[in-house]
Amino acid sequence: MTAAVNTSAAFRRQGVRTLPGVYAPQHDTHLLLRALARETVRPGSEVIDLGTGSGLLAVAAARRGAHVTAVDVGRRAVLTARLNARLAGQRVTVHRGDLAD
Repeated sequence: MTAAVNTSAAFRRQGVRTLPGVYAPQHDTHLLLRALARETVRPGSEVIDLGTGSGLLAVAAARRGAHVTAVDVGRRAVLTARLNARLAGQRVTVHRGDLAD
């Protein structure tokens, strides 16, 4: 079993859900969460999460009080991010689109 699979299972235990076809949180997501923790994100900060996937990073920023907009090209990713924000009790605005939109 790889570290990515183990990490993904750990995120599932924390309540993160992914619909089929949506990139599930893995080792790289954990690295990005650590990078986010080093950033100055405070209540009122504006954060955009491009390629949000599960929305886990968007939820983490929202927990710190940021106004978060999450974007993904995939319909299932948008639904997944909205679901995870709701399950976490966090307000995250999620849009379907890409950088060209």
